Amino acid sequence: MTGTLIIGYGNLLRGDDAVGCHAAHELEQHYRDDPEVEVIATQQLTPEMAEDISRCGFVLFLDASSAEGPGTIRQTRIWPGNAPDGFTHQLTPSSLLSAAQQLYGDAPEAVCITLEGWSFEVGNKLSDGARLRLPELIRRAQEVVESYRPQNSGAGKIVQSQQRA
Repeated sequence: MTGTLIIGYGNLLRGDDAVGCHAAHELEQHYRDDPEVEVIATQQLTPEMAEDISRCGFVLFLDASSAEGPGTIRQTRIWPGNAPDGFTHQLTPSSLLSAAQQLYGDAPEAVCITLEGWSFEVGNKLSDGARLRLPELIRRAQEVVESYRPQNSGAGKIVQSQQRA
C-alpha cells in the first residue's frame, strides 16, 4: 500500500456542511502534480470507496461537524469500526475502514479533521466564519499529509488537538 487518499465530503446545499468538499477542491489543486496523493470531493461516503481506501497507505477524511462550538477544528485518529449490516447511506470513516479491511484484507492508517460549522441551513454558500477558518483546515490537512509521507521519520505520529476561532 502506498500513497495518500484525501476524502472531503459534505452536502453542498447545506451551508457549512460543504466545508469538507471545499477543502478537498483546494487540496486537489495543491496536490495536482503529486502522484502520491489522490483527492476525492464528494457529497457522501459510499461503499465503493472501500476499494480506494484499501489501496492506499494513509487516508485523510475532511468533514464539517456541529458537536462543539463553531470554529473548532478537531483532528482524530480513525480506527476500523463496526460496519453496518448491509451498506446504507450512513457510512462513516470508521465503517469504510472496516469495509476495506473485511473486503480487501487491509485498512490504512486514517485521520479525520473536522471544522465545527456555524450554519447548516439550506443554501450553497459557506458562512463567513467557515470561510475564515477554511484556510486553517487546509493548512492542517497539508501538515497531516506531509507527516504521513513514508520519508518522514515521524510518520504515523499525530497528536490530537483542537483550535477555536
